[in-house]
Amino acid sequence: MSKLEFCPCTDTGCQFNPANHDQGCNLCVEDSLKCGEIPKCFFLKVVDSVEGFDDWSFQHFAKLALKQ
Repeated sequence: MSKLEFCPCTDTGCQFNPANHDQGCNLCVEDSLKCGEIPKCFFLKVVDSVEGFDDWSFQHFAKLALKQ
C-alpha cells in the first residue's frame, strides 16, 4: 500500500499532505502535535466529512468520537 492509498486527507493544498513530499504522514502528524491538534485523518475515522471544520483540537475530536 502506498502512502497515498493510505492517506484519507483530500487537502492536497496542504504542504504536509503526503501527496506533496516523500515523508509519508510524519510531517502532518508532527505539525498537528506542535499545534496541539489531531490530524484530519483521525477526524475522518469518526465523521464522514470535515467540511467547514476549523477546530482540530483533542477536545473537539473527543466529543465527536464519543458521539459514535
